[in-house]
Amino acid sequence: MDYKYIEQLLERYWECQTTLEEEAILRQFFAQSDVPASLLPYRDIFRAEEQMKEEASLGDDFDQRVFAAIGARPDAQARTSGISLSARLAPLYRAAATVAMVLSLGMAAQHGLGNHQQQEGVTDGVALQPGDSTTMEILPATTAESAQSADSLSGPLTQ
Repeated sequence: MDYKYIEQLLERYWECQTTLEEEAILRQFFAQSDVPASLLPYRDIFRAEEQMKEEASLGDDFDQRVFAAIGARPDAQARTSGISLSARLAPLYRAAATVAMVLSLGMAAQHGLGNHQQQEGVTDGVALQPGDSTTMEILPATTAESAQSADSLSGPLTQ
């Protein structure tokens, strides 16, 4: 019988190029009782792999031993599947709303303070020039009249 396919699979196995299905074929092949003499050294490798899988499995009492070691009840399990996505994100939504409110209040306070300072500057008469539209409203009537008479004295510009 020709075992070329098995030999090719072994070569690919050593190069880490086999699929899981191909590795399963190798394990099944080496699990047989009659393996050719040329492939006998590899038989122990694939049988040892199966034995390690069996030995590495956890016992039935593993969970109880772990829960006893940490002092927890075995029936207490996390219930994340019952919580909806919106319920999980609710704290994030609240934090975002709080940040938005704080920023809005800060901007409103800054905008209101800026207008208040601007109005104080206008009422003090600081930095007002004759002829400004705000000057006419705030300065006494005599100043406004003198400004108008000064404009009329200069007369129209003729060219």
